[in-house]
Amino acid sequence: MKAKMKKISALFLSCILLFSITACQKKRTAKEVMQSSLKQSSSLKDADFNGNASYTIETGKEGSQSTINFKMNFDTKLQTLKKDNLKMSMTSTINMLGQNINMTMYYADGYYYMNSNGTKQKMKMDIASLQKQIQSTTGQSTLPIKYYKDLKLSEEDGNNVISYSINSDGLNKYVENITNSMSAITGGSDSIKITSMSGKKTLNDKDLPVKESIKMVIESNSNEVGKITLKMDLIYHNPGKSVTVSLPKDLNTYQEVSSNN
Repeated sequence: MKAKMKKISALFLSCILLFSITACQKKRTAKEVMQSSLKQSSSLKDADFNGNASYTIETGKEGSQSTINFKMNFDTKLQTLKKDNLKMSMTSTINMLGQNINMTMYYADGYYYMNSNGTKQKMKMDIASLQKQIQSTTGQSTLPIKYYKDLKLSEEDGNNVISYSINSDGLNKYVENITNSMSAITGGSDSIKITSMSGKKTLNDKDLPVKESIKMVIESNSNEVGKITLKMDLIYHNPGKSVTVSLPKDLNTYQEVSSNN
């Protein structure tokens, strides 16, 4: 009986010690959590995520404004085979003015492939340009911590949740990142400006995002009046795990076009 009581007492003291050590550990700040999340995310080689986005386009002056709304959903997989060898598959559906546009996109061997309602085209694209293309489509940010502000940390279902906004320098950098590789489409980084960008990330125990919501407002840098409000929700599947991308067998039938078209 005494031996049993000693074991129970030892276990009880061990629990007290464990809880005492845990309680004395320094709780991380919102900035530290975000910095860790950005670092962990930057080291990922593969990704599997899906999301949906809503765009509200407002044009014209106050009192004579017109508004167009359209929605998009997408499902994306990225697989890194080697340092300079990336594979991607993305399916998306855009609903605008009552019509659906279905698109499937792939990336392999330095080519970006797109099948839009049966029209199949391909163009040469390096990996850096592809990454910016994905960033512009999904709204994801690879900006360093110095561009984040208004960081707030909370907890939901055992996960850290961090909200943020991007400062003015970060907005300019984000525009530069996503437009320089697509200047033929956007007109370059001088043609648009992002007036606000904010978001919220839900992180797992490794500080990798499992959910993310993003909102940004885009306006023209020219004399055009109007703005685009983008709201996006993303879900990441098994972050940190390997992903396998399957490519269709008919990629050799896609017609090559210039990136300037």
